[in-house]
Amino acid sequence: MTARRPLSATAAQAVIDAAEIVKAPDWSDTRRWHVVSGGDVLVVIEPSYGGTSRSGRNGWRWSIAGRAVAGIRPEKTVQDAATVGLAAWKRWVTTKETR
Repeated sequence: MTARRPLSATAAQAVIDAAEIVKAPDWSDTRRWHVVSGGDVLVVIEPSYGGTSRSGRNGWRWSIAGRAVAGIRPEKTVQDAATVGLAAWKRWVTTKETR
């Protein structure tokens, strides 16, 4: 376990305000998107399958990059997944717990 200093809510919001959604380097194979701020990947968004559409896709799932924190239910759009994922990222980086 490593102790880490949490970001303030203001600092975390500044990182979020500078974030943008970009295609992942392997997008053509995986259809993944990255939410990037300051050159760091904050959230990874990927297609969710298990639906009843022809492709089987039922939305988009998010996960915090490099962590085992991920959304349980799929979001309808990439933007929705990014919004929910960034809110989770903000909660994660502003917590005072030791990781």
